[in-house]
Amino acid sequence: MAGSNVTWLIRYILVIVVALILAAAIGELELFKKTVIGAPKLKLTAARLAQFLGYGAALTLLWMLAQRAAQEFHAQGGWQRPASYFILPLATLVVVPAAHQILLLVFGGMIGPDLRKIYDWIFILGTIAAAVWLAVALFQYLEPLLEELRSRSKTRGS
Repeated sequence: MAGSNVTWLIRYILVIVVALILAAAIGELELFKKTVIGAPKLKLTAARLAQFLGYGAALTLLWMLAQRAAQEFHAQGGWQRPASYFILPLATLVVVPAAHQILLLVFGGMIGPDLRKIYDWIFILGTIAAAVWLAVALFQYLEPLLEELRSRSKTRGS
């Protein structure tokens, strides 16, 4: 990826940063904070909805970035190919627990204590599954990555 065109990477990062900034800024506007959507007991404000959309978009784009990076790394060959197998599990390990909080911005007021336990457990299991996926990927591809890096350092040293 070092010598390749990385404008796609810059574009993803720029849009993610803009989405995060807009979500935070709009979520702090007084008009958005005091405007309630639906029943007041649901505690859904325009600020929470804006944050949900912005943070959710940023999280979705982060996962899409990881998907694209994994494809790009895999296509490069060399040390990038075995490294490509770590990108999606690692991104998923970040995205799943973050999605838990982001979804609560909109749905937190709608779920009672019993449903909240189920909701929490779904994300706990999803996080554990992502961690297992990363561990399996490391088990399968760490040695090929290290071998590739060793052979690169030997050819540079010669």
